[in-house]
Amino acid sequence: MNPVLRSLLDAGAAFAPVDRDAQPNQRCAGLLALERLGADDAALNDLAARLDARLQPAPDVMAWPAGDAWTDGLGKAKAWAPYRDLLGQWLFYEDAGDVLGQTLPRLLQGCAGAGFAGLIRTAYALQAHHRQELVDALAYWAATHLDLDPTDGARPGARAGSDPEPALRRLHAAPVSRRSFASAVQGAARDSTFGPAVAMLVPDAQLVQRLSLLAAQAYAASGAPLAGQLLISTHALGVVLPFVDADAAPAALNAYWRAFAAMVCVAGLRDGPPPEARSWRAILARVRDCRETHTICLVDACRALEKTYGPDPRWQQAATRALWPW
Repeated sequence: MNPVLRSLLDAGAAFAPVDRDAQPNQRCAGLLALERLGADDAALNDLAARLDARLQPAPDVMAWPAGDAWTDGLGKAKAWAPYRDLLGQWLFYEDAGDVLGQTLPRLLQGCAGAGFAGLIRTAYALQAHHRQELVDALAYWAATHLDLDPTDGARPGARAGSDPEPALRRLHAAPVSRRSFASAVQGAARDSTFGPAVAMLVPDAQLVQRLSLLAAQAYAASGAPLAGQLLISTHALGVVLPFVDADAAPAALNAYWRAFAAMVCVAGLRDGPPPEARSWRAILARVRDCRETHTICLVDACRALEKTYGPDPRWQQAATRALWPW
């Protein structure tokens, strides 16, 4: 790894999981994505300085209560520091793959928390091969864990299949609300149309690819920030899924699908023409000067998804929308 990037990632241990505006700390994601997109050391240092100025110091160390199950603090915002202690010890004594195999199936049941921020941060930590960042990412995912009401009672109808688009078109957009994001997403999942619509989909091995293309299409058409978050989350899911045991993978995909569908309901999507796609050369030249982590990660996700699934104009259209929003 680039030694400058490694040093900057090491410094990330000093910061809290959210910034001064209560937005998720995606410092590692932004730095790693920018480096992968070809930025030089000066750009990395500049981005780190800008992000660090908005971040808060990490809270004091708090020990995990002895004897408590690791799931006892799920969804409790103040549990980040104890989870940091627990996961730090866990990853010291066990291989990362073993820890992920034990935690990811349960964490994915609540992956919608903070707009998939825990999932995304974890994926970038894995790609960075950075132990402390992985500790902090998993701790944040656990602390923001968001269970959605189960839809097990809904049975797929005759139109059930592997294409998510018909199911998504049956969902109702959630009304504009001043409630918290978590409440809005949970409310969307309780809507009477949600269970039957979600049950129309039978997840298969191509689900992540199909959802990523639909998310890219939605973002290119609307520029809605949550559509961008959906797109980044599909890339993140593809990174973490190989660490999920084959027996647990179907339930994990179902949980992500429910979270994705609930997010669609609150994303404020709208139909519109996508922008004329710029060349990757133009996109990469522009993003290297960007200092907004969401935009950097979105372009990085589009680039990575294209490498994984092959060319499609929607990847470049989404990246173009992020960098030339007007």
